[in-house]
Amino acid sequence: MARFLLAWELGGGLGHATPLAQIAAPLLAAGHEVHCALRDLSILLPVFGPLATHPRLTVWQAPVWQPTLNGLPPPATYAELLFRAGYLDAQRLQGLVLAWRGLLSSLQPQLLLADHAPTALLAARGLPMRRALCGTGFFMPLRRQPMLAFRDWEPMAPRRVHTSEERALATCNQVLAPLGQAPMAALHELLAADERFLLTWPELDHFPARSEEPGTRYWGALPGATEGDTVPWPAGDFGRVLAYLKPEHAATEAALACLQAGPWSTVAYVPGLAASLKQRHASPHLVFSDRPVSMAQVGCTADAVLCHAGSGTVTAALQAGQPVVMLPMHAEQLLFARRVQAAGAGSLLLEGEVAGQLADRLDQALRQGPMRQAAQGFAQRHGASASQVALQVAQRCIQLATG
Repeated sequence: MARFLLAWELGGGLGHATPLAQIAAPLLAAGHEVHCALRDLSILLPVFGPLATHPRLTVWQAPVWQPTLNGLPPPATYAELLFRAGYLDAQRLQGLVLAWRGLLSSLQPQLLLADHAPTALLAARGLPMRRALCGTGFFMPLRRQPMLAFRDWEPMAPRRVHTSEERALATCNQVLAPLGQAPMAALHELLAADERFLLTWPELDHFPARSEEPGTRYWGALPGATEGDTVPWPAGDFGRVLAYLKPEHAATEAALACLQAGPWSTVAYVPGLAASLKQRHASPHLVFSDRPVSMAQVGCTADAVLCHAGSGTVTAALQAGQPVVMLPMHAEQLLFARRVQAAGAGSLLLEGEVAGQLADRLDQALRQGPMRQAAQGFAQRHGASASQVALQVAQRCIQLATG
């Protein structure tokens, strides 16, 4: 029996915990011991379901950076993402590293599987375990020095890219020195691993240039989560829309007003939305779910999906042949939405475009046209293989841990 630690440190929503839950299931079924260090424990039961109480699964609070840093520009590189996780201050980052290292030393896993958990990887340097990464392409930047900037829609001084990377690298090396670990020569070494599980498809990789990297393998997107509520569809005159939105998005209320006024049958999951706003926007053809909706049950009967371009939601929709209308909230989602739109299977709207254009984009998605045909093409190419991805990843993890 091998012992695994599945770690999620950065990012929000369900898109990091859900893949770990799906990979944990076959590891447990094979008789192994699984530990999960999660950033947000409040989503444990909604995501893991009955698996959360499995006798060989132990859940831990991941050591995470708490302070909010003000005055920083929007991140444009991987290094600048790290700045917001403590990589501007080696002394304070050291506390997180020591916490991760203590957990790793106590558990002594044969394999650390990291989903956007760079500090766990930093802490693991020099410890006797195999390491693997999993997630979408955005969280596994290309192995270049410096790493590519991703805000390509804004002008950026080349020196900024170099300076940010040098700063983050220096912080890492200051943390490694007291641990007796050799310094890294480049920041991409932080993400060095025995295996990289790219849980996406080549057409949707945030970094298309990855095809130039030797050894690149796309394992494929995982299927939609089976956990979640089953909500009956309300009455509607023109198609079923599944909406997964965040209340903090500036255009969410405009989107809900559009859904309320439109002719569609809509089930909406908007976690954290005030009860008064739910009452204001609810209608005979717009109902709200209080818990995540099962993509495998409700999602598969939708005709289109409205979301913020979270990769899990989008790929689940495309596996079912459903077009997506996307309202990206940050750079990672915008890059992903652009790839989906370029593939013809979805449409993206920026904040200022939602009120005036959402109804038209939903109509386009719901009609039999190029967008639906492109989404159905994704389903034909990738839908059948999705159910095997988690098992294949787990089998490779077992090989790494026991080989």
